[in-house]
Amino acid sequence: MKLTITAVDYAPEELYGQIPFEVELLCEVPGSDRPDYWIGKLHPELKWIKDSFERKVTHVVIATRWQGTSILLKVKDLPVGISYVTDLKLLEEGFIDFNKLQYVAIAIAHETAEL
Repeated sequence: MKLTITAVDYAPEELYGQIPFEVELLCEVPGSDRPDYWIGKLHPELKWIKDSFERKVTHVVIATRWQGTSILLKVKDLPVGISYVTDLKLLEEGFIDFNKLQYVAIAIAHETAEL
């Protein structure tokens, strides 16, 4: 499944100029606070400026803004939270380690394609 992110808020300044962007959802994984986080691969990679240094972000973790809502086929206008994956070891662990993420934005997502 793919999501298109069409709007962000409370985000780093450089992210506003990079929307829309696509997230290919790879797998749903649990965190310590809820069972429904999604790891996703970005298309294209995003630029992130942190501490005056530009980095490339290839993966994100997405969760619905409100527990009890879900990322489903054909979902539209879904508020989500986005975190950048800062340590790619997270992709192999099967659970969300918040120490390997940087929360960056509230966003609006639309499901745009089924893989």
